[in-house]
Amino acid sequence: MATLPTALRARLLAALGQPEALLSRAAHRAGNDRTGIAAVRHIAAAARAGQPEAQAKLGLCYLHGQGVPLSETEARHWLERAARGGDMGARTALASMALRGLSGPYERGPFARPASTEPDNRRAAELARQAAEGGSAEARALLAFLLRTDPSLAGAPEEANALYQASAEAGWPLGQLGHAMTRLGENTPGSLREAQELLRAAAGAGLPTAHFLLGAMIEAGACAAPDPAGATDQYRQGAEHGHTGSKTRLGLALLTGRGTERNPVEAETWLRRAAHDGDKTAAALLGDFHANPEHPNRAEAARWYRRAAELGHAGSAHALARAIIAGAEGPPDPRDILHWLQTAIALGAHAAWSDLGGLILAGCLAEDHLPALHFWLRDRVRQNHPEAGFQLGLCLNAGLGAPPDEAQARHWYLWAASLGLIGAMAAAAEMLLNGRGGPTDPALARGLFAHAAARGHAGAAYALGVMAGNDPDAALLHFRRAAALGHPKAMALTGTEAAMAE
Repeated sequence: MATLPTALRARLLAALGQPEALLSRAAHRAGNDRTGIAAVRHIAAAARAGQPEAQAKLGLCYLHGQGVPLSETEARHWLERAARGGDMGARTALASMALRGLSGPYERGPFARPASTEPDNRRAAELARQAAEGGSAEARALLAFLLRTDPSLAGAPEEANALYQASAEAGWPLGQLGHAMTRLGENTPGSLREAQELLRAAAGAGLPTAHFLLGAMIEAGACAAPDPAGATDQYRQGAEHGHTGSKTRLGLALLTGRGTERNPVEAETWLRRAAHDGDKTAAALLGDFHANPEHPNRAEAARWYRRAAELGHAGSAHALARAIIAGAEGPPDPRDILHWLQTAIALGAHAAWSDLGGLILAGCLAEDHLPALHFWLRDRVRQNHPEAGFQLGLCLNAGLGAPPDEAQARHWYLWAASLGLIGAMAAAAEMLLNGRGGPTDPALARGLFAHAAARGHAGAAYALGVMAGNDPDAALLHFRRAAALGHPKAMALTGTEAAMAE
């Protein structure tokens, strides 16, 4: 009996419909078929013959549109058949689909009803656990991720750590990344060294997040002396693979020349890409880049500050308000300025309170803006923001948004002063000294002025000079301190004194 050549026998068995032979034939054709259509034909034949491995492969072909039209419903059909046949890769793929919202009832055919668009973490965890118990390193990493990120699924923290470790030891890149993050959290010399090696392995497999974290470790000198050039190289690789944070770090490195040759043009390119991805830091850096006095472009700076502020960057919200005041977007709109100052304050930009006070005192706000401002300030008072009490006092003292009420103004100045606000101390002291809004109290006024002056308040230092009128030497000392702090009247007075002394 003649023995057939191996390749010819494989083709013969494939022609007879044997699933294993069909898969082998598909693998052979895949190497010579750029479109993948011929290979998928053999995979489909093996899948229809009931081979779970082929069903899983066919499902993935439909999922990614490889050799067949992309179809999520067909992908799920074949992956579910493979999963029922015990294929762990299919269960892992279905778990990933459930995590992305591809789960629930569906229909096949030309009028197929789309799958659910709501992520089903519980279903994803159930499938991932089945595949993990079957030995899938990929499923272990996926299950660990779910256990860490979904509080409703969380068990003992050790379980997720153990799953990531097992996945890493099996060589799965996402497992290496997850286990590296566990070791980073332990923050010991040994754990940091292990984390760095795990990140190198994951980065070598092409994971952009691993490049980013590895760059951050190298830049910070977590395991050796800081190496800006090595860090920038990792950021570039992460950026080229689409990692947003890496784009920002690379842009910053190119902007400052840290770890690489300075290249503002390329820096702007990477920062723009990161900002378009939604990175608020990159957008803020672009705002600063265009606001640079060397090559100012106020309109472009305002555009990027607005983008960063909309993404929640506190400093950019404040910078945007100042840019609007400076006319970067045309005639300043007080309502817009007020909105962004309030946004900056809500996001934690403490310095914006001063500009808000200036806006109030300048009388720029229309009457219909002021009631809402009062409401907003009172809400911040309830949150124990002394600056809000001070601004409320300014409004009530000047009759902005409400009839003038010196007693209430004095109350809010004193309240803000009691919480340590220097400007409120000076304002309260003035009312106490002059008996506005209540009885006079020169001793308390002097104490508040002295405390504020010692902390750099020019008006308080000047007031102490006025109060020391019967003691010319003491008055001059206070006026000189006020002049050094930039108080105009004190500067004029001390200048007169100098001229007279000559």
